[in-house]
Amino acid sequence: MYITQIFLSRFIFLFFLLTPFLTLATEGRKTLRAIRTQEPPIIDGTMQDPAWENAPAATDFHQYEPHNDRPASLETEVRVLYDDNAVYIGARMFDPDPEKILRELGLRNSGHDLNADRFYVEINPFDDGINGFRFQVSASGVQTDANLSSGGRHGDLNWDAVWISETTITDNGWIVEMKIPYSALRFPRNDMQEWGINFWREIRRTRELSSWNFVDRRVGDELTHMGRLEGINGVTPPLRLAFYPYISNYAEKNGFDRGWANSFNGGMDVKYGISPSFTMDMTLIPDFGQVQSDAKVLNLTPFEIRYDENRQFFTEGTELFQKADLFYSRRVGDRPRGYHLAAKDLKDDERVIDNPLETPMINATKISGRTSGGLGLGFFNAMTSASVATLEDTITGKTRDITTQPFTNYNLVVVDQSLRNNSYVSLINTNVAGSAEGYTANVTGTEFRLLDNSNMYQVSGSGALSQQYYSGEDNQFGYKYDLRIGKTGGTWRAYYERNVLSDKYDQNDMGFLRRNNQVRDGFTVSHHVFEPFWRFWMFTNTFSFSHSRLYEPGNFTGMEFSHHIMMLFDTRFHISLNTTYQPRGERDYYEPRVPGRYYRTDESLSMHMSYSSDYRRRLFFDGSFNYSQVNAAEQTDEFGFMLRPTFRVSDRLNMSYGFQYNELANDLGYVMHPDPDSVFFGRRQSPTVTNTLRSTLIFTNNLSLNFDLRHYWSRVEYDGQYYHLEHDGRLTPIDDDLQVANINYNAFTIDMLFTWHFAPGSQMTLAWKNVIDHRDSALPPGYIDNFRDMLDHPQINSLSIKVLYYLDFQSIQNLNQRLRHG
Repeated sequence: MYITQIFLSRFIFLFFLLTPFLTLATEGRKTLRAIRTQEPPIIDGTMQDPAWENAPAATDFHQYEPHNDRPASLETEVRVLYDDNAVYIGARMFDPDPEKILRELGLRNSGHDLNADRFYVEINPFDDGINGFRFQVSASGVQTDANLSSGGRHGDLNWDAVWISETTITDNGWIVEMKIPYSALRFPRNDMQEWGINFWREIRRTRELSSWNFVDRRVGDELTHMGRLEGINGVTPPLRLAFYPYISNYAEKNGFDRGWANSFNGGMDVKYGISPSFTMDMTLIPDFGQVQSDAKVLNLTPFEIRYDENRQFFTEGTELFQKADLFYSRRVGDRPRGYHLAAKDLKDDERVIDNPLETPMINATKISGRTSGGLGLGFFNAMTSASVATLEDTITGKTRDITTQPFTNYNLVVVDQSLRNNSYVSLINTNVAGSAEGYTANVTGTEFRLLDNSNMYQVSGSGALSQQYYSGEDNQFGYKYDLRIGKTGGTWRAYYERNVLSDKYDQNDMGFLRRNNQVRDGFTVSHHVFEPFWRFWMFTNTFSFSHSRLYEPGNFTGMEFSHHIMMLFDTRFHISLNTTYQPRGERDYYEPRVPGRYYRTDESLSMHMSYSSDYRRRLFFDGSFNYSQVNAAEQTDEFGFMLRPTFRVSDRLNMSYGFQYNELANDLGYVMHPDPDSVFFGRRQSPTVTNTLRSTLIFTNNLSLNFDLRHYWSRVEYDGQYYHLEHDGRLTPIDDDLQVANINYNAFTIDMLFTWHFAPGSQMTLAWKNVIDHRDSALPPGYIDNFRDMLDHPQINSLSIKVLYYLDFQSIQNLNQRLRHG
């Protein structure tokens, strides 16, 4: 704990050192006044209420794309009203050709992918240039909202607020009206409110994106270029209390020898505004049975595969918890820490009859918010109950239980201070207790970003100390840090970065880390062309160099030169090219799986190209191609390509098919051998085929059907040539046939979801999920034979219905008052 105390004291010193930066620069900003209304406007997309005429209009939009130095081509007017319950926004998007306005329908929160015109407002109630909220409506009426944090253009799309909007197409263009309740926002308890705000409009057919307050693309951060909203006064932040009770029913069939099982679940999510600026979210007896299936892959590496988090509670409003990259939410409810103990603890004539793959979650709570002084605070807690495996004596029939993971408690605390010039400094701590008997893991970290007045130059970085403790043993400490310094805005950019991970650093109890024990130094220079010329709309060239070594004992591991070029044409065709060259190859200290041993490769060259066509077309394509000469001396090559056409049948239906092929030829990899003093490699051919089929059918803005199918097939065939790894990292062929088993792996998933948003914040979902996850050593002759064999193996089928209802305490209270007064 002594090291942690030193770390905290240095953070406090840094905080006081930077207090002169705690004010936000406000030069060059437009100002708009909101007008109080006695009668709230009817949200019908017409703006015919007289109240709109009393509000001043925000006009004179500036282009963001394609030209960043000229006025918008079409006129836009935005007005803002407010009362004691909500902010109202009305916008007129003038267009001389309203029949050409694109209006594709889509799922909620899919607005930035739709082939449709769109309007959105970004609001930062604390006006700190770092955080905020986005409310977006397409011309077809599709809502998209996001919780914004600096550094991400689309923000956190998993954040869902309850608000109302309507649109209409007119003879002069299109109109949108929004009602954003104060319960959807966090703002300070001040008599006079001054918010950061900006309005945006996209004309999809010309790909013109414009904003009310000018945004300099050379700087790139939209949150630092907001205008100011004035005039909101006498508004008291409401009691923000909402309940989301749910009920669900599942019919599941697992494998061949079991029939259909039925289960009924119930629980609730709660959102409570502790103060005007802080919100508590709780999930009680959560149900994640309808989340998207993982895109499983065959893992031949010594490292863990990182899969995306699809559980909404862990993806919504978690931007504060991502500081210093210490939190990987899938650790909560993950595979039990002692999952493999069940097989190791088997006695004669025993078998494992039950060994849960996930630890059961009891509940989870998160609290987050930001004060008027720009101080952000976050707290996360989750608890999982003990996971138990059951073993059975095959002769007597007696069973016994073993605990694969005890009751476990997960905690995270974060403090983040906004500084001047959109800078910040953060402190974060994660703690896991109980995942093994007498075991505690603690990681304390910091992250900072300091920019100058122009927002062109910055110093940024992060660092962390890890501490692992077993009862009766000494603490094990490790550390990491990252540092970046340079010019990160403008046409020419350049920066130096350094990444260090000590050999004892470990954040994997609550975070994710593929490997430690490394030091990497790199330098990057890039040139960005933002103004269109000839057929180009955007052009970027980037050159990078990096040098890597072990932290301990400091041995060289790799040196890399890379070049990246990105081009966007006026036809909206996008192409990206990446080339990487390693003149000295690699010294891989991880593939041998033995401490101190390494595998040495010669020079290598890799190329990757990706492209996409114009998404405004009914038929458009995404694709990629890659080639790598992994090891020239051993003729190890990697080749692959991907093609994904998407056909927009209508504004309501689109279909996408993806085919991806990747092959490792003459790949050399570690193989298991009973001799602990020797390391052996095998030569193998490894082709992988992935097929995906996706379709979305939108009946109305509130009713949709989504279908997602994925089949991943990967083979590993050893050709009988094996090698002994020498102590100089080279491979020596051997005559022995180690008879390593081949691998045939299939991962097949279907996710079909019918969703009905029957009321604001409320929905009913019907889901069908089918999963096949099978691995064996038999290699079928072709794809069709493999597919038939795969369907004969055990699979999981799940049919479910879930109903979630939104109950807002403020609305219930207002209804009671109206009923009481007749």
